[in-house]
Amino acid sequence: MILPYDTLIKNNRSPSTTYNPMQTPTAYGNLCSLFYDAVKTYAPEREVSFYAQFIEQNPGRVLEAMSGSGRLQIPLLQRGYTVDGVDNSTIMLERCRVRCKELNLTPEIYEQSLEALSLPHRYNTVTIAVGSFQLLCDRTVALQALKNLGDHMLPNSNLLVDVFVPDFTIDPRSVRLARLDDTRTIRLTTRHVFDQQAKRAQAFCNYELLVNGLVEQYEHELIEVTWYSDEELVVLFKEAGFTLVKIYDEIFRSSGPSRVVQAQPFNIKA
Repeated sequence: MILPYDTLIKNNRSPSTTYNPMQTPTAYGNLCSLFYDAVKTYAPEREVSFYAQFIEQNPGRVLEAMSGSGRLQIPLLQRGYTVDGVDNSTIMLERCRVRCKELNLTPEIYEQSLEALSLPHRYNTVTIAVGSFQLLCDRTVALQALKNLGDHMLPNSNLLVDVFVPDFTIDPRSVRLARLDDTRTIRLTTRHVFDQQAKRAQAFCNYELLVNGLVEQYEHELIEVTWYSDEELVVLFKEAGFTLVKIYDEIFRSSGPSRVVQAQPFNIKA
């Protein structure tokens, strides 16, 4: 899925494309997945090592929730860990399966939403990377997602959730290019809208597939995220059955800082 950090950063202006508000946006379409893989590839070594330290401290099965096309899941698999993935995007998961097949990896991958999660395993470590949790803008949905994750966790397990606060000073319009090969490029034009009082940020995304410089295909997407204060995180996680252990301030990517919440479920039976 498109990462909030990367959709909310400042880029060069271009007058060539505009978002068409009259067209119904898609969610994680084919051009989105191709763009995502081209520009984001896999999680950097520093980020992978951060999560790996918790897996080493408490060895066992790992779940990457909201795993998308395997940006973090695949590097962890390559380190030898057993890492399942779950996401509600059919297209993203298909990209993950293709990438895993190319690398001779055979993880368990599930197409489910976190608010209706039902998996056959329980986990020692659960991760939600790069702000994906904040795509669950409705607090009731976010709360249910956390409760469901807790139901799939073992005693003394860790839930690690990367969170962020948007940069409100950015350019309201950005353009990015992702070259797929010698003839094909995807141009992403994004318009950003912030509601600081409601704690909502919207990114209206217009993807165009350019073949030899001409637009051959396009799709629109609306990404909406929310954010939380530290106090709100403590209350939310406690209500979901977790003790918030620590919030780590990290810099994994050039696009912005990460704050990773470490939480542990209480009242979990072995």
